[in-house]
Amino acid sequence: MLAVEVEFLMGRAVAAQWEDRGKAEWPPHPQRLFSALVAAHGELQLGVPGEAALKWLEALPPPSIRADLAPSFRASPSYFVPVNDEAAKFEKNRIDLRHVLDRRNRQERFFPAVVPNDPVVTYQWTVAPGIEAHRDVLQVMVENATYLGHSSSPVRACLRQTLIEPTLSPSQVGDYVMRVPGVGRFDRLNEVHRLRLEDEMVQPPLGRTQRYGIPAKESLNAFSPEALVLAFESGPRLGLDSSLPLLLHLRNALLSHLGPSAPEVLTGHDSQGGKTLRTHLALMPLGFVNASYADGSLKGVALVLPNGETQSINRQLRSVLAKLRQLHLGPLGSLSIRLLDSSLDELKSLRFSAYAESSVQWASVTPVVLDRHPKKKGPDAATVIADSCTKSGLPRPIEVRVGQVSAVSGAPPVREFRGSAKQVDNRPRHHVVLRFGEPVRGPVLVGAGRYIGLGVCVPYRDASES
Repeated sequence: MLAVEVEFLMGRAVAAQWEDRGKAEWPPHPQRLFSALVAAHGELQLGVPGEAALKWLEALPPPSIRADLAPSFRASPSYFVPVNDEAAKFEKNRIDLRHVLDRRNRQERFFPAVVPNDPVVTYQWTVAPGIEAHRDVLQVMVENATYLGHSSSPVRACLRQTLIEPTLSPSQVGDYVMRVPGVGRFDRLNEVHRLRLEDEMVQPPLGRTQRYGIPAKESLNAFSPEALVLAFESGPRLGLDSSLPLLLHLRNALLSHLGPSAPEVLTGHDSQGGKTLRTHLALMPLGFVNASYADGSLKGVALVLPNGETQSINRQLRSVLAKLRQLHLGPLGSLSIRLLDSSLDELKSLRFSAYAESSVQWASVTPVVLDRHPKKKGPDAATVIADSCTKSGLPRPIEVRVGQVSAVSGAPPVREFRGSAKQVDNRPRHHVVLRFGEPVRGPVLVGAGRYIGLGVCVPYRDASES
């Protein structure tokens, strides 16, 4: 994730609305934050790393925002303000001897202000694939941002280590319309800066806009909404039906590189060698599903840590994955793998963000393994799966539909999944559609095999929901 906290040090913000210069803009639009970072990049001359970070940032979806939604607005009359000093003018060989203040042109300006009850505004991207490649240079730019809006609004800015509940989220029907950065914004701002050296009247274009609304209540789960992704580059063609044996093989390779002193959040075992009771690293197959002509072929693997896990654990896992170049699969040959810095430019099947969205309804891509057997006079399969959801840190679903065929196009039926593991052997398996009473943030991993590639779900919309 990425979260930027901005505090207005004077307790008020001075920034005019784009469409009405006499009214204050609040909350400050995400595009203002982006412009402040571009300015910091230019002042610090951060070069290629800074440019790459800003172009990565502009390609992300619009962020959610935490800000006071009931501030005090201060209207502003118009002021005629002298522009910058001008040199003495020569007209018909006569020198303008007026005082420098009298020689200045005056232009109409507005300084509308807003005084929030809480001067802190937070912009956050719950899913920010590739952040680790840019975090250090982004931190430098953020901490050197001096103001948002008018220069009389000095700020303190920093990167947050945790997410915070937003008050505004991107929406199709929200009441707030905000300017947000988009692909190409960095280059346009640089071009405007070049043109303003010749003509100070040049202004940046409006750019992309996005509606925002007050978010509905959303439930998180035990797993982080971001992951490290391994792409399969060459080797045997595999499908989702081989997820279990492949991910067990990958897990064994990881454990061999981690060594005996690795933390239990990565190994899944406590200090005594027994099965840990806490949420730990999960391996998720990423297949070509949920699209036209989807065939269920495996494109990569996502490695998901528990929600709120420390950056040091993430770095430790990343360093191990960077060493893995191939998986040797016996008679099948070798599978070449690559750790992705960002999946934005990769196949859609490798974009973990599709599994980390917020949705009321989810459908399984790989079968859910029941953690106990249904009874004729006891709980049925749907009830057992609902109980498994709560064990996985999810809210209890209000509806569970089970079957042997997935509702997701390209996902194989239950009977085609191969492989054996003590966690899942001799246990019933079902494809499911889960419907919750409130939006749930992914990834949704359910059942006894959730750590080794089974019970993986994606957001799902059926005809009734549409």
